[in-house]
Amino acid sequence: MRNLQDLRKDLRIFAKYHLRHPVEAYPAREEELGLVELPFDLDAYVAELAAFEGERFAVRREAELSYDGRLHPMITLRSRAPARATLLVIAGIHGNERASLLAVPEILQRFEPARGVRLVMIAPANPIGAQQLSRYNAHGYDINRDFKRFETEEARAIRAVYERERPDFVISLHEGPHDATFMFTNHYVPRTVVNRTLAALAAAGTKLATRDYFGLPLSPPGLSAWTRLTRAVHTLWAVAPGLMPTIQYSSVRAIPEIVLESSWREADGQTRIRPHVELVDAVSRALASRS
Repeated sequence: MRNLQDLRKDLRIFAKYHLRHPVEAYPAREEELGLVELPFDLDAYVAELAAFEGERFAVRREAELSYDGRLHPMITLRSRAPARATLLVIAGIHGNERASLLAVPEILQRFEPARGVRLVMIAPANPIGAQQLSRYNAHGYDINRDFKRFETEEARAIRAVYERERPDFVISLHEGPHDATFMFTNHYVPRTVVNRTLAALAAAGTKLATRDYFGLPLSPPGLSAWTRLTRAVHTLWAVAPGLMPTIQYSSVRAIPEIVLESSWREADGQTRIRPHVELVDAVSRALASRS
């Protein structure tokens, strides 16, 4: 049975991550809850993404955020081939969740434009946080709580991508303190896509969680589905504290979204990267088969 001290700690963390905006006054380094840091250098990363400019992808600097005397680019990559459906992938909106960022080059290399799906990627969605190992931006805001008020430059830039690219499906890549991988889906994600995605993750060796990070059971393993209660909670969350994550923003726009939550407790980077790559590939294939 949990003692009072543990309960207070849980409530403090819950309030920090879900009720406060901004949380800090600066991009505070975020290492609690068992986070294992993966190496990351923003300049080298931006150069690696810029090298994808060519026949397959167009690369642009969506925004440049200033902090500590330097600019931190937010990059958008878009596949050039004609397509019948557009898949938007948001990587690194929480800067301390680095596996999502490190997966991007492999996602781009593996992507097959001949499927008829157009891939649009935003990475890093929080470049200052990524460099500082922080969940937050330069002013201590959690960007993934800002799709109601749009107080942050990063959220406004992501909104601009939504409006310009008009995605048919959105994936937001995350990590967290759980020991296995699961995903949130809003009510616009077809069950056929869910089943195909879970099967692809399992086939690639990804351990699927039986409980989410709140301890709630997941059935089937790996899936935290959108329910009437979920929709009600997100609606109240947007009205009362005025906070909204991308999955609710997509729902308001009637766009299917999957939020991947892999584990940041694993020390091996490739093990952490794999679920992100497999998820994007599986959704791309599912969209191609429906087009």
